[in-house]
Amino acid sequence: MWYFAKALQTIGLAQVLIGVFVGISQDNLATEYKIAAIGIAFFLIGRLVEQRFTKG
Repeated sequence: MWYFAKALQTIGLAQVLIGVFVGISQDNLATEYKIAAIGIAFFLIGRLVEQRFTKG
C-alpha cells in the first residue's frame, strides 16, 4: 500500500508541473489552476493513504 500511496503522490507532483507548463505555454491561468488543483488532490489523497495504512 505504501507503493500505491507514493505513486499517487508522484502523479500529483507531475500533474502540478504539467499545470505550470500548460499555464506558461498557453498563457492561461485558469487552466493552470484547474490542472494544479487536480495534482494537489492526487498528492493529498496519496498522503492520506500513506498515513492511514503505514502506521505500524
